[in-house]
Formats: sequence, structure tokens, C-alpha cells
Amino acid sequence: MSRAEVERTFAALPPARGRGFAGTWWGQAWLKALEDTALDGEQLKRGRKQAREGAVGAVCVRPGRVTAVVRDRDRTPYRSDVLLREFTEAEWDRLLGVVADRSGHIAALLDRDMPPQLAEDAAAVGVELLPGIGDLEPECGCEAWDHCPHTAALCYQLARLLDEDPYLLLLMRGRGERELLDELQVRSAARAAPHLPQAAEDASPSAPEGVPAREAFAAPGPPPLPAPPPAVAA
Repeated sequence: MSRAEVERTFAALPPARGRGFAGTWWGQAWLKALEDTALDGEQLKRGRKQAREGAVGAVCVRPGRVTAVVRDRDRTPYRSDVLLREFTEAEWDRLLGVVADRSGHIAALLDRDMPPQLAEDAAAVGVELLPGIGDLEPECGCEAWDHCPHTAALCYQLARLLDEDPYLLLLMRGRGERELLDELQVRSAARAAPHLPQAAEDASPSAPEGVPAREAFAAPGPPPLPAPPPAVAA
């Protein structure tokens, strides 16, 4: 897998004054996980303000981690990271199986959409696609032990990116977009394969059995025709 598949970097977003940070249901779920996890509401409030003012630099997203440099109001830069657990191979197997079973899920992902039914189907097989309370783990150069304004600002900014591309959430869970689509294509083809030979057999009639030319030409000719009927008298 190429570096572009396992790491994506986005230029700093412009200030977000006067607008919300998440318009999609999955972006809102991301922020709810942050707000349910953080112990200090005042830190979140400061983080929202810093994000609105454009204090978050370029955002790098890769499996298990999202990173950015966030500047304080005095312009002091801090490297901030938010960690999210990657799925195990078994979890990916179950998730990909759920998606491949429903063509609507594949169509939605191709359209950069994530229907709530996908998250529900994943949860039914034991895979929590969206983060929950305690799942967003902060690390910051300011050495705060909880979510600080810098990691909060990063989370709010990431919600804007998630609105545009839900594949970023899947990338943090451990799979890049191209790898995901390739695996889904393989699984979809494998599911369709058992039906193809029977369908082809039903669609084309079997060819009649022939006879060797030697036998055909060696057969006796047809019997002689019967005598014609007598002529009609009148």
C-alpha cells in the first residue's frame, strides 16, 4: 500500500466563524465522542474558539492517529494528536462482509456517504464503526493529561473534514480508500461467482449430438416413392 493510502494531509482550513463544525450524522457522532469524553467543558469551549479562528494547521490523518500543529492565542505552536483504536483483522473481516452483502452500502460509500444503517449493521456483528465515550485519546505538546484546547480544536476541525469524506474515519480505523474498494470488489465477485455457471447453462440451449460423416454417407438412401394414383375420369 502506498504512502498516500496510509497517510493523507489536508491544508489548514479557513476560519469557521458563524457556522457549525459538523453537518453530517457521522461528523456529529465524532464530536459527541469528544464532548462525552472530555472532563473540562471550559477546555472544549476554548478549543472551539481556536478552531473557529483558524488556529489549527495542516491536518494529517493516518491509521490510529490524526495530527496537527495548533497555535495558542500567543502564537505558541503545539503538536497535538488524537488517537483512535484501529480495527483488528477479524473486525475488518466482519465489517467488509456486512458491506459486501448490501449493494446499497457499497453505492453509498462510492458516493462518499455513510448511511446510519451501515453503522447499525456493523454494530450487529460486533464492530463499532463510530467512536464512543473514551475512544478519542489525546496527546499534546502542552502536556495536558486530558483533552486540552489544542486537541479539542483538532477534533472540531477534523469534524469538518469528516463531513466531506467519511473514508477518513475508515482510514483512522486502519484501511485506506483504495484498499477498501479493492477488497469489496473481490468479495462482491466471490459472492456472484457461484451463480454465474448455472445462469450461463440455463441461458444457452445444449447443442444437439451429431453423427460422424462416414456413418451419414454410408446409410442407404430413402425407399422408392409409391406409384402415382390413377387419373381422374372427369
